[in-house]
Amino acid sequence: MFGWFKNPPLPINEIVRNYENSPLPSPKTSLSEVNFLVLDLELTGLDAKKDHIISAGWVPIRRQEIMLGDSAHYLVKSPVGVGQSAVIHGVHDHQLTTGIELCELMRLLLQTYPGYVLVAHHAQMDLAFLTMACERCFGRSPKFKAIDTLKIEWQRLHNKGKVLTRDMLRLSSCLERHKLPKAPQHHALADAFACAQLLLSQIRQHSSSMTLGELQNLSR
Repeated sequence: MFGWFKNPPLPINEIVRNYENSPLPSPKTSLSEVNFLVLDLELTGLDAKKDHIISAGWVPIRRQEIMLGDSAHYLVKSPVGVGQSAVIHGVHDHQLTTGIELCELMRLLLQTYPGYVLVAHHAQMDLAFLTMACERCFGRSPKFKAIDTLKIEWQRLHNKGKVLTRDMLRLSSCLERHKLPKAPQHHALADAFACAQLLLSQIRQHSSSMTLGELQNLSR
């Protein structure tokens, strides 16, 4: 019964604690008053427990306006080679030698954007890697939540009675359907910017007077 003395829980890192203590907007908040951070990660594989983040891009949205001047793109040093994943994202091992450390990336994210609502396309994947990165760096992770533009699009098409295929929910297909510019695929910053445009188009198609809670319901 006293086994926990041998392995006491790790202290909560101050960076994680400060991020968790910055409240997200109430579900009743108008979207015009919500700050979003749209992000995309490029990875060495799809398993968050054994694969790694090798680039990250993010774009803030404030008052339903994309803030390109505050966007960022980072290459991230990896403890393993990128292997065959380079075929997908085009990032090679020699490029990562000048990248930032994973823990610096996570420090920047948590310290710069507390209180922002995260957004991603197929958010479950990105959140799994963010969670694992925080656990590796800080010993503990916030309980990340995000708006998922893929799920919003699925809901939108389902409500129209469309028969859905996997390809229809790819980011490139969603952009084309919303008559948005094509973007280079699998570049973290380009995909984050494209996702930000998609989110704003999805909001306009539903209602510009939506609340955060209503948007979250569409993303479930």
